[in-house]
Amino acid sequence: LDYEDINCYELQIVAEDKGSSPLSGHCEVFVDVLDMNDNIPEIFVNSLSVPLPEDSTPGTVVAIISAADKDSGINGQVTCVLQPSELPFKIESAFKNYYSLIVGALLDREQVAEYRMVVTVEDQGVPPLSSSLTLLVPISDINDNAPAFPQPSYTVFVKENNPPGAHIFTISASDPDIAENALITYWIDENLWPLSSYISVHSESGKLYALQSLDYEELKLLEFQVRAKDAGMPSLCGNATVQVFVMDENDNGPVVSGSSEEHLILLTVPVMPGHIVGKIHALDADSGYNAWLSYELLEESDGPWTVGQYSGEVSTKYPLDESEGSKIQSVLVLVKDHGKPQLSATATLSMSLMTSGQTIKRDDNFQRSSESFMPLVDSINIYLIIAICSVSSLFLLATLIYVVLRCHCKAKESM
Repeated sequence: LDYEDINCYELQIVAEDKGSSPLSGHCEVFVDVLDMNDNIPEIFVNSLSVPLPEDSTPGTVVAIISAADKDSGINGQVTCVLQPSELPFKIESAFKNYYSLIVGALLDREQVAEYRMVVTVEDQGVPPLSSSLTLLVPISDINDNAPAFPQPSYTVFVKENNPPGAHIFTISASDPDIAENALITYWIDENLWPLSSYISVHSESGKLYALQSLDYEELKLLEFQVRAKDAGMPSLCGNATVQVFVMDENDNGPVVSGSSEEHLILLTVPVMPGHIVGKIHALDADSGYNAWLSYELLEESDGPWTVGQYSGEVSTKYPLDESEGSKIQSVLVLVKDHGKPQLSATATLSMSLMTSGQTIKRDDNFQRSSESFMPLVDSINIYLIIAICSVSSLFLLATLIYVVLRCHCKAKESM
């Protein structure tokens, strides 16, 4: 018997005897078939909206599911459950044997790109019967993430005299979105300072190039912002600060003041040892070790002159007396920096030794050249005296003001 095909039978029963004129009687028998829980519930997906945008709000309907059981009574009553239960989805009953799969919490495609879930329907028979189906719900991307750099700022060191167009650094941003939402282009923000003649960035790779040869003596630091923009709608941006420090190379030799001329210094003998007769003034446009200068005599000899290694002061090694008079001696000084390779320059001083009785004749050009190399001790002493007098005057003025104010305060108190 199958209750689902025929649940009731009506039987006509006839009883007849075997006489010569048989007689009979009849009755009706009704047979009701009792239902057994022998049918498994069936489940159907009537609609499924996938892929599901990650910005779908809670309550958004993802699918409509229906269930059916051919049994009757409690054997045909079904319940619908979703597994696993911790998913951001839930099942709600819409009307009899129809259920809605809805969004139960916020979604994030960058955390979970798709969800696999099992929907199970079960009847209430004894024993209960059930059936299941698996749903795969992919999550579609929206442009909810801006490109981001691994760090907010970058420091780049570039040696000066680089070849134009040299690749100096690569900057890279990432975007957890996909497709055009993660397609990044780069550009340099020039709102603060025009950089188009110095630095460029490749729009796709993020490679930074120095467009021209950099000169430390002209430009020591380039600071700018690199921006990264995705191709989403609307597009989102991120930025990072880049500092390009130009590193000094030893490309400038020492320059001696007035090195194109030979300076004549008049020196009256006798002269004591250690007397400073002049000073070499030299400058180097480089920096650091490349600009650290030292001085030495180009031709070492037993002559009476010596030069300070770092001061450039030319002085006497031993006493000069009148026997050295009426002589002109040349001192060739070599000025070197400490760079690699080492660069140098030379300066020449001519010493005219005269006795106290000689008459000195000088023209204007000689006057100007000799004044620049006069002994430094006198000028230093003059500056020292001026400084001491100035400080003493300020101290006396401050003391006088203090005394006057003190007396004025005491007079007020007595009144």
